[in-house]
Amino acid sequence: MKRKHKIGIVIISCILVMRMSGYPGLYNLIVIRPKIFYRMDYDINLSNRGELIYRVENLDYSAYLNNDYYDDWYEGITSYVDRDLIDFLKNRIDKDIGFRLSPFYQHNLLYSFLGEYYSNLNLTYKDNYIYNIKEENNQSLLLSQTAFWSEFKLYLNFHLIPHVSDDVFSLMLNNLFFVRMKVDYKWVYGYLGYHDHSYEQYLLLDENLTILLIFIRFDVFID
Repeated sequence: MKRKHKIGIVIISCILVMRMSGYPGLYNLIVIRPKIFYRMDYDINLSNRGELIYRVENLDYSAYLNNDYYDDWYEGITSYVDRDLIDFLKNRIDKDIGFRLSPFYQHNLLYSFLGEYYSNLNLTYKDNYIYNIKEENNQSLLLSQTAFWSEFKLYLNFHLIPHVSDDVFSLMLNNLFFVRMKVDYKWVYGYLGYHDHSYEQYLLLDENLTILLIFIRFDVFID
């Protein structure tokens, strides 16, 4: 244990020397650059994989939802996830090539896209909220508890889904594509600034890729 402790002290000392001496480039390369990255994960084992991705990522969400923008220096950030948002965040990270002296600095994006086909899904909802989406074995397809999220957006296609304005209603839906998009974006500059944008976005589409449902839970923190 003492040897490991000494090794840890040596590593920290080397980092501090690089930071305070004339080697900011080496410090950035070893300490900062590994914390500046993006990771894209597509989990779709379907014959129409490309068509489904294109349909969902290039959907005109403003035709279904309020087109909200956040009035900060990240002017391109919306309240929904589409290809423009992902490219905007990726480009910000690609352009982050300057020297950073704060050891707490990080700038990263995690994006995942899950696409699956279900013969049967159970939707529990009201006209203004989605309570759950479950598969046949009663397993929820929603990732997290609603209490975590500060805001949400919802679209229901009432040509294909009944209105339910008062009581919570459960409906069995057949032959659907289920899509879950998750985004976690962070920009942290110690005490100088902190941006955290998180999204969970869910879509249900029929076999013709007609939109039945869009449900987005998101949380934005800017300091």
